[in-house]
Amino acid sequence: MNFAVVEDSRSQAEVLKALLKSEGHQVEIFAEGKPCIEALKTRSFDFFVIDWNLPDIGGDEVLKQIREHCGWDVPVLFCTGRTDEEAAADILRLGADDYVPKPIRYMEFLARVQSLLRRRKPRPATLQFGNIEIDLEGRRIRLCGLDVELTQREFELAVILLRNVGRVLSREELLTSVWSREAGVDTRTVDTHASRLRKKLGLAGESGLMLSSVYGQGYRLDTVQPA
Repeated sequence: MNFAVVEDSRSQAEVLKALLKSEGHQVEIFAEGKPCIEALKTRSFDFFVIDWNLPDIGGDEVLKQIREHCGWDVPVLFCTGRTDEEAAADILRLGADDYVPKPIRYMEFLARVQSLLRRRKPRPATLQFGNIEIDLEGRRIRLCGLDVELTQREFELAVILLRNVGRVLSREELLTSVWSREAGVDTRTVDTHASRLRKKLGLAGESGLMLSSVYGQGYRLDTVQPA
């Protein structure tokens, strides 16, 4: 699952990220609400964890934008220092699925995340990005309506890149997500597979997407005008 954590306390955000990654999830941190809202235009998230009080805008505004862009099937969990009944009612009334009070009890936090994931409705089995269509159930990818032959690892890498358009993904993050802890695999494997995907899926701009290597960081997929 791809999580967005909107939390201005860096230390708190890093703890939540570590907890979620220990459960096998991907996590992107936003220190303010507006960058998260902007990311909704190009990236796909499966779950949101939001601090009620943010430096730039209120958590309620972030929630409103999430519901407008992502619908009501994506779980939203709030973290808040307000524990009174009125605050809890406000949070849930505005469209949040649940909340945890601060200071966060981490075992309870994970339990609430797992509970919401169990209740989560299935997301669409087909995703469209530019001229690329992904059949998640059939594990197939089509470019301009034609099937593209990919290995299992190429498919998994493509899905992660396509679900994170505009975001720099480090080689280490990609390696962990796709190859887990396979022996004898290093970051050069990521480079090899990225190069293959660039050719097979037209990620040099032909498909409406450009896969770029970001020096010293990793890879970023961006939308462009088809070549």
